[in-house]
Amino acid sequence: MEKPEQSQPSGHLLVVGGGDTPAGVQARFLELAGGRGAARIAVFPMASTEFDEEANEVIADFQRLGAETELFAVSSDESESEELLRRMDGYTGFWFIGGDQLRLASSLRGSRILDILQQRYMDGAVIGGTSAGASVMSGMMLTGRLKVPGDAEEAEILNIARGVMDLSIGFGFISGAIVDQHFMGRARYNRLISAVLDHPLMLGVGIDEETALLVRPDGNWEVLGNNYVKIFDAYRAQVIDDDGPMAKASDIRMHVLPEGSVFNARSRKVSFPDP
Repeated sequence: MEKPEQSQPSGHLLVVGGGDTPAGVQARFLELAGGRGAARIAVFPMASTEFDEEANEVIADFQRLGAETELFAVSSDESESEELLRRMDGYTGFWFIGGDQLRLASSLRGSRILDILQQRYMDGAVIGGTSAGASVMSGMMLTGRLKVPGDAEEAEILNIARGVMDLSIGFGFISGAIVDQHFMGRARYNRLISAVLDHPLMLGVGIDEETALLVRPDGNWEVLGNNYVKIFDAYRAQVIDDDGPMAKASDIRMHVLPEGSVFNARSRKVSFPDP
């Protein structure tokens, strides 16, 4: 069984688990986008139907840090617009706010704008997002829906089961992983473990609120912010295939990573900050 291939972008990906984005995380994003006076950041609000307040706050935050910032509210009908594509020239950072990841994915998936964003990422731009804007960054994306009928709250909190979590196609900026957000606050361990048991080649990445994962071009993932990133690795796990309602598995690895921790996605090894 082979591990999924890792792409080699020159850019950085910064994904936040929701809640208030810490000032230090915003500052790191701005630094990667070129720094004060040079960074130009495009903000995409399409995950939400009521995005004015959050989008305006994000724009104001980046502007206070010294970035030129513009809102790109793109509908699926506009995603092929030549005018919009030209407006994206010169931007060094691209930020996606929260809401519904399915709504966000459907607005750009398969579009020329997403193709350009992916190429810019390969060439060195920084891509970021929070909440739904984090989940959508993986190639396989948790939708929050169930494949089978049942009580969604009970399934999310109580049950680990195979074949129940619905996944869709995300943007693919991070390969070999499934990203979940609001992880500790919304008790999402079970749905992410269920997804990883269905797809054991994929790492499960659960990001707490006020916490971020920075995916660096050297293959290392760095934890920023106030809480934890949890990584679930079922690559060498023993997973029992049967028709029972509950999952059966052993030897799943879990990493609990506070700020300053670094996870090497190629070797799957962790290094912690000095005390």
